[in-house]
Amino acid sequence: MKQRNGAGSKRLVEATERFIRSEQKLLEVLGSRRILKKKECDHFASDLALSASKKRSSDVFGSAVAINRKVMAILSKKKVGTTSRVVSDADILQELAAAVERATSSDEAFRQALEQIGRGVPYENATLFLLNRDSGNLEPVAVIGEVVDLVRHVRFDRGNGFSSWVAQQRKPVLLNDLHREGGCEAATLRSFLSVPLTVQGDVIGVINLGHSKAGAFDEESARRVALYALPIAAAAMRGLMLRESERLGTTDELTSLYNRRHFDRSLEEEVVRARRYGHNLSVVVMKASVASSAGNSALGDMGRALKGAARGSDCVARYAGDEFRILLPYTGASEALIAAERLRGVVERHATSRRRGITVNVGVATYPGDASDPASLGTRAEMELLRAKDTPAARTGTDTKSANDTIIH
Repeated sequence: MKQRNGAGSKRLVEATERFIRSEQKLLEVLGSRRILKKKECDHFASDLALSASKKRSSDVFGSAVAINRKVMAILSKKKVGTTSRVVSDADILQELAAAVERATSSDEAFRQALEQIGRGVPYENATLFLLNRDSGNLEPVAVIGEVVDLVRHVRFDRGNGFSSWVAQQRKPVLLNDLHREGGCEAATLRSFLSVPLTVQGDVIGVINLGHSKAGAFDEESARRVALYALPIAAAAMRGLMLRESERLGTTDELTSLYNRRHFDRSLEEEVVRARRYGHNLSVVVMKASVASSAGNSALGDMGRALKGAARGSDCVARYAGDEFRILLPYTGASEALIAAERLRGVVERHATSRRRGITVNVGVATYPGDASDPASLGTRAEMELLRAKDTPAARTGTDTKSANDTIIH
């Protein structure tokens, strides 16, 4: 995939490469199970390789969708094979691919996938856990019946519960003689099957099945769930890639704050909301002149400090170069001045602790008193910032709409 600067872009490239390998693995399994002919698998693999060579994740998505459609078409026409077991696997794989493609949301797709697994491996309760990349923990994303897991209050490397241990061990676990009676927190459990979802050795999730009958699962059950897990893992990777693409489209890589495009869109939406419901909103423009020796590292630290100090409802963005903007919904002029001073204080204290030279100027504008549209609101805040640079030092919190520069050495 095409390389771009930033950790987020690198993660997207890595996720895309893993997704390609998972699709290749799916084709290998389809061929080895004789669900597809070798010539057909080779043709699909060639299409996927061509898409990968174009170095765009969107082409890979398109190729994967085309492959799934071709596989579905072939499976729908495929005559009964040598055994009913192969046909049953083919049927379920076909429906899994269709469920993933037609679902309107990832949650719906994963729930339908669990339902299809139940056709091949009957169960009473099922749970799909996926790895949250931010927290590093497994989290349930789809449940049929009751959430099924063991030792749920015990902590492992990837979160609470036995599923985290299975992910850590990277191999299925089959238990057929349990004696857990049902209660207010869990269903009766005699049989338990846990299968990790892996993409080229990287565990991205776990599928747990439970049954109140002893001996409900066997080694063949584990094999079949592992087979059905392949398209589910591919769908999970695709969702991860799409979320990462969306995040890159709204996030500044250096600071991890929102970018200019996201800020402008959020400001337009908030102005419409404020106009409709009659409340205030404010915009803070903060410009930091950073010593050349500090450079991007200081701006990155400043962005993280601002993000940590802002309210959850605030939109904090790196707008351009060394300019930051903060959107404060439901905030009047006096409150915005207090907030601007507090945020500037955070930057000053952070700069002092890092022994960096930073000059900070702040301008504030409020809707509807200072401007009635998004562009004018931003312009007014910029004017107040320029006025701060041209007047003697004074602290925010007076009647002025601007905070004058403070130099930190």
